[in-house]
Amino acid sequence: MHYNKEERTKLLVAFTHTLDQLAETAAQLTEAESAKAQAASAKEHDKMDSFLKKEQALLLKLRGLEQQRVRQTGELGFKDLTFRQILAQADEEEVSALSPIFTKLERQLADLTEARESADRMIQVRLREFEHVLGTGRPGGGPGTDSSSHFHDRYV
Repeated sequence: MHYNKEERTKLLVAFTHTLDQLAETAAQLTEAESAKAQAASAKEHDKMDSFLKKEQALLLKLRGLEQQRVRQTGELGFKDLTFRQILAQADEEEVSALSPIFTKLERQLADLTEARESADRMIQVRLREFEHVLGTGRPGGGPGTDSSSHFHDRYV
């Protein structure tokens, strides 16, 4: 697709706006993941439901923005290209507009990955604790085999 300079500029502005929104949504997801990890660490399990609902909404938003980004990269002639490949093909003006937002988005996604891994580790620790309380974390153990634990009797 060939566009005149004005049309291409409009597409580029829309694309950078989408990338900004992706970075902002990734930042919000990072905050949610960090809060989830903190709640799991502090054994505040009652807060998990609200974190999971917020996370679901943000993930839906992220998917929509990603679909928009894919469409826009196609319109700009950058279909299936990585950020680095886009920068290699873009003209000087486009590189100066895109480079900072790519850097920001890359940083936000790295932060999100780190926060998600931390939350997952903490949740796994809590799940192992629950399994231990239920007696499923011990060899030969199972619900009702440990008379010191009445968790299973009361809640399951």
